[in-house]
Amino acid sequence: REKNYYFKLGRHQQWLIDYIEANPDFVAPDYRRNEVLGFLKNEKLEDLCISRPKERLEWGIPLPFDPDYVTYVWFDALVNYLSIPRSRGEEASLWPADIHVIGKDILKFHAVYWPIMLKAAGLELPKQVLVHGWWQKDDQKMSKSTGNVVDPVEVIDEWGLDAFRYYVVRELAIGPDGNWTDEGFATRYGAELANGLGNLVNRSLSMLNRYREGVVPAPHDELAAEAIAARDKLVKQLRANELQAGLMTIWSYIARLNQYVDETAPFKIAKDPEQAERLGEGLYNLAESCR
Repeated sequence: REKNYYFKLGRHQQWLIDYIEANPDFVAPDYRRNEVLGFLKNEKLEDLCISRPKERLEWGIPLPFDPDYVTYVWFDALVNYLSIPRSRGEEASLWPADIHVIGKDILKFHAVYWPIMLKAAGLELPKQVLVHGWWQKDDQKMSKSTGNVVDPVEVIDEWGLDAFRYYVVRELAIGPDGNWTDEGFATRYGAELANGLGNLVNRSLSMLNRYREGVVPAPHDELAAEAIAARDKLVKQLRANELQAGLMTIWSYIARLNQYVDETAPFKIAKDPEQAERLGEGLYNLAESCR
């Protein structure tokens, strides 16, 4: 046996329970918050060993109050969230974090150990700990041994960074695990990005160039109310970390715009000089919506 330093987590256990209950958005989604509360209410927090003797672990960070010891996992890992921005003079702008995004497998360390450490040090807690699930490939856990790991660099080289980002947000809801399939990626890319959004933008710009020489007509507010409603709904969803729902709001508006093209039929009324004003209104609304 060897001597080490311990952090008495249990002294702060009831405080953390009270804090999470008083701040229901501190851990999200809700079922992860309930998971943390269940753990705290049913398990006694043991003292956390935070050191190792320097004589057998030379590479660690020395404890400031005892140079014969170095700090040790998880204690040393968590303080990096503060020590790195502090060393760069960026602590004031980067802490406290608005959202601390973590994986479900390290929930205890970030929703139990870390807030207690910050409280004991007299420092502010992150405003929210947001917990996401894991990525699976074809409904199986990714593993180097099975060779089913998705290489993001390869995907980006083939499809582009924006397409990669889109699929990640589209398929991974905050909380549960997400499932990556190469077929699903290609389908989303073709049906949604290319045929849905891409076709809309291409048609809108093509008609604007053809019928107005690329000059955006005078403003017209025919779609303003719908656009504002979609924007406000989207902002609310994003602030609630409902990223997939936010994408659905965007796609609903894109579908409305494609419907609007069919309703206004710029390619038809462009042949009628008496419809010039109506043509301009339609082209403006499409251009502004795409923007």
